[in-house]
Amino acid sequence: MDLEVPAPTLGDSASDPQWGGDLVMTQSFPETIYHYTSASGLRGILSSGILFFTDSQFLNDRSERKNFYQLLADRLKGWVPDMKEVLEHRYFGRQSSVLRSLSMAEPADQGASRYFVLSCSQEKDSLPMWNYYTRGARAAGYNIHFSTRALVKQLQEHPLIQRINCQPRILCGRVIYEDKEKELGLEGLLQEISQKWREKQDERYREELLLRADLAFEKMSLFYKDQAFAHEKEIRIVIPSDNRQIHSLSEDNDESPYRFREVRGAQVPYLALDVLEKGTAITGVTAGPALDEEIAVKGVEYMLYCYGFPQTCKVSAVPLRY
Repeated sequence: MDLEVPAPTLGDSASDPQWGGDLVMTQSFPETIYHYTSASGLRGILSSGILFFTDSQFLNDRSERKNFYQLLADRLKGWVPDMKEVLEHRYFGRQSSVLRSLSMAEPADQGASRYFVLSCSQEKDSLPMWNYYTRGARAAGYNIHFSTRALVKQLQEHPLIQRINCQPRILCGRVIYEDKEKELGLEGLLQEISQKWREKQDERYREELLLRADLAFEKMSLFYKDQAFAHEKEIRIVIPSDNRQIHSLSEDNDESPYRFREVRGAQVPYLALDVLEKGTAITGVTAGPALDEEIAVKGVEYMLYCYGFPQTCKVSAVPLRY
């Protein structure tokens, strides 16, 4: 059974429940999703119950979020004159900060949006995904099976999510790679903006409409990726926030959930959330194809038992020798 989530909509006001719900997405997505990770990543997740949500500005796609705005720029070239001029000036004019902020938001800009991403996959046994973890003689990977409903529920109820006060609090959905599907989604949103723009001439109403369009575009941009990454079949869970809320986490007396880790020499910001209740969200583990079957399965089963998770482990069916 798929977990159904509502499509993005502008709503009729900033407080419209259609716009302020917990889940925003364009599609349904599977009952089980798979998080690919290293051996040390698996051990860290199982031993601590903590998941890392990476700042979207530091993900592996260099065109992250820019892909959407390039599509928007291309679509506006043939759009209706009144909205074309307004949106082109707002997003792509000389004074626009949209694309600059996407390249890298300034840390001191307290109102700048921040998005933290957990990347999973629809694919339970994908050779391209395993290849991320089999690049050396001693390298190997695993994927963790998550119950989508259980994971989302635990995130919705997490006190940190409540604290950083985002609306919507969680974004969930399938990443879109195909240009035609991207264009259809964008076209629907532009049609809605244009229709509402023509309904009223009131300047205040139109400014509010544009602010809601800003948010809708931001959210949609998180789920549009370059087609080169289509093999990932990614499902994303995203925590939206802003610099003000994120920086406030550093004031905690205990260890802050806002942290940094080194990735290929770069310092990458992330949120660390202890969301994995024992025996609920994790339903199993698959060991990568480069691992010895008997040792890999037995080792993970001992680890799952030790940390209170279901003892379900198998080895990838991909016939990879090395």
